[in-house]
Amino acid sequence: MQKRRTEEGFNLSFLDVMACGLGAVLMILIVVKFQASTDAPSTEIERLKHELAATQQQAQSLQKKVSIAQQSFAQTDAQNSDTQQQIAALELVQQATKQALSEQRAVVADLESAVAAAAPLQVDDPIQLQGTGEENYLLGLKVEGRRIGIMIDASASMTDEQLIQIIRRKIGPTAQKQQGPKWQRTKRVAKWMLARVPKNAQVSVISFNSSAQVLGNRPVSSAKVQSSLQAIVNDIDALVPHNGTNLYGALQTMRSTFADLDALYIITDGLPTMLSAVQGFRETKTCKPLTGNMKTIDGDCRARIHQFSIAQVAPKVPTHIVLLPLEGDPLAPALYWNWANNTGGTMISPARSWP
Repeated sequence: MQKRRTEEGFNLSFLDVMACGLGAVLMILIVVKFQASTDAPSTEIERLKHELAATQQQAQSLQKKVSIAQQSFAQTDAQNSDTQQQIAALELVQQATKQALSEQRAVVADLESAVAAAAPLQVDDPIQLQGTGEENYLLGLKVEGRRIGIMIDASASMTDEQLIQIIRRKIGPTAQKQQGPKWQRTKRVAKWMLARVPKNAQVSVISFNSSAQVLGNRPVSSAKVQSSLQAIVNDIDALVPHNGTNLYGALQTMRSTFADLDALYIITDGLPTMLSAVQGFRETKTCKPLTGNMKTIDGDCRARIHQFSIAQVAPKVPTHIVLLPLEGDPLAPALYWNWANNTGGTMISPARSWP
């Protein structure tokens, strides 16, 4: 009986093993090559690009801010340098001003001493005054001339400085008007002028409000005659300040009383409020001083009356003006200064303690 060859269910040969190993190697090579040739996802690249652009833009913005800050710092530093230079210059100016002021004070003190030493004693004056004395004579105001005219404003506003007080005294009794502080001062100024009139001079004194009045025994008095000056003083003491101010009428009266005067002195506190019946003045809706039916008159209208009066009847001589304070008349100082300056005279607004 023949023997059967035994058959096995699984027979692995060397070639099979080699084939399997070669296949595995090929598979590994295929996989590695696939992974090497596969690109990164496009969305990730775009994200990275956007982040890079944003970072670059932020860096540029920061660089601009740094540049602006550097420029601002440079400008601030330059401004600080200019400010320091200005401060130094101002300090030099301040020092120079202080030195100049000190020198001017010394000059004024020397002048006051010289004036006090050169002035005559008050007891020699023809008019005796109650005041603080000769040492307080005003520098710049001197009564001089051979034919002197003095005009005293005796209108209602000459009683006081404040409008409310002027109104109260205006409706009050005569004694209250005469006791007004500004009127008392006005009388002292007028007497001060009379006391300083040169001995060889002639003088005419006129008081004026709505009308003009010549004071004294005669229209023109000699300064040598003490009784004549005393008569003028007596008339001044008897005056009662009231009514408005007619500068035109006062100047017209002065010219007709003393035609050839060579110096004019005026004591007043503001611009005129009235005008005589004359031709040539053009009235407007808000300025009717000729008709006399205006309850109030504004500053522009008063200025027009002032200028018209000067142009028409003011004498062409040096005109000196003592302007006392008045509330609510801001144009008066400039206009009176122009009048005095144009004639070669002096306009002063003295301290309340003078004379």
